[in-house]
Amino acid sequence: MKKVYISVLSIGAICFLNSCYYDNFKELHPDSALSNNGCDTTGVISYSTHIVPLLANSCTGSCHNGSGSGHDMTNWAAVNFDAVDPGGSKLVGSVVWDGVAQQMPQGATSKISDCDITKIKKWVAAGAPNN
Repeated sequence: MKKVYISVLSIGAICFLNSCYYDNFKELHPDSALSNNGCDTTGVISYSTHIVPLLANSCTGSCHNGSGSGHDMTNWAAVNFDAVDPGGSKLVGSVVWDGVAQQMPQGATSKISDCDITKIKKWVAAGAPNN
C-alpha cells in the first residue's frame, strides 16, 4: 500500500509541476509567422520583394522620393546608407521610434507596423543586401 501511495503521490506531483509551466510561443519563436499575426519574417528578407513595397507605402510617396525634402529612398544605393551597424542604423532607429533618430513617418501618430519594422531590422542585420 505504501508503494501505491508513493507512486500516486509522485505522479500527482509531476502532473502538478508540469501544469504550472507555460510556453509563450512568441518568446520561444520570435521570428515565427504566427507570432507576428500572419506576418512572415522567417525567410530571407529581400530588398525588392519586402523592403521596396513597404518603403513605397510609408516613405517614398511624398517625402523620400528624390524630389521631396527628405532623404532619397527610391533605390537600393540610397537606402543602403546605414546598413553597416544594425544597432546604430538611422533607418531602424527612425522606424522604431527609439528617441535617437528622428521619428518616421514624420507627423504620424503611430509608427509603421511591427511586421514592417521586423522586416527592416532583419534586412539591415543581414547587411542590407541588394536582392
